[in-house]
Amino acid sequence: MTPGEAFPADVREPVTLRFWQNEGELRKLAGVIDRFYNAFQERFRLVLGSIDARTCSGEMLDLLAFQRDVDRLHGEPDEMFRLRVYHAAANASDAGSKAGFARIWKRLELGEIMQTERFDPVDWDVILLRIDETVFARTADNFLDVLIQTYGRTCRRYRVESIASSASGVRAFEITGEYQHVKAVF
Repeated sequence: MTPGEAFPADVREPVTLRFWQNEGELRKLAGVIDRFYNAFQERFRLVLGSIDARTCSGEMLDLLAFQRDVDRLHGEPDEMFRLRVYHAAANASDAGSKAGFARIWKRLELGEIMQTERFDPVDWDVILLRIDETVFARTADNFLDVLIQTYGRTCRRYRVESIASSASGVRAFEITGEYQHVKAVF
């Protein structure tokens, strides 16, 4: 949401007077009122633009994070913290379900995730998370632990497996030749 989208410039019409009122002191008063509301509208636009977690200043981001109960992790990149603050309400409503955890993962732009529940008949409460290995390089040290603790399912244990994807090519070709089979009998 940019400031222009939040409060477009053509929200209100300028003050217009009837033809018999459009002179003298009333015309001056209409001009003063127009300038006042234009200045008010511009200040309002600035306020609306400053509460966007993706574009606001660092101090405002800290206030928004406090309001939305999001703590900055040690070593967390600024972009990731801004995304967590920006999507805090949606993430809180999606917490506690398999589909919700996948949506949280997508909102935070962490790549692909595969969740497998009840894969072990003995430890049925373990959820297996298969995630891209680049997530560990882009996030803070304990980011995954905090994410699971905050948005994961209650009374469940998690096991994490890293997926390393690499490009590989396979080419088909033909192998020809002559073969003989000889059996020796003694």
